[in-house]
Amino acid sequence: MSKTSFWIKNVIYGAALISTLSLTGYAAGVDQPTPASDMRQAVLEAKSKADHESLAAQYEREAQEDEQKAKLHEDMAKAYAKVGYLTEKQNFTRHCDVIAQKYKDAAVENLALAKAHKELAEKMK
Repeated sequence: MSKTSFWIKNVIYGAALISTLSLTGYAAGVDQPTPASDMRQAVLEAKSKADHESLAAQYEREAQEDEQKAKLHEDMAKAYAKVGYLTEKQNFTRHCDVIAQKYKDAAVENLALAKAHKELAEKMK
């Protein structure tokens, strides 16, 4: 197999992977996050146990989305690593690794916010 056909094959597999993950998220309704302006308003208006439970659930959903995005970028880094010459010239794997780590960090922060809102909800009667 020539390098060109190998590269084309991997690009097609990568595109198929991205499409599959995107459609899976769409079918599950994952790509329907609460807009940031709505979250801001929800935070400002949170006064009840239910309000804080709702915020906690939203932050958990965002953490799950972040983890899925991190996994996608980890998979893309692996795909680029297989291509070889693209990795050496463009450093695509580094790009994907950096983005994956940022999504992992965001997931940790969102889970911390979810935990804090759960604790606030438990304190309310």
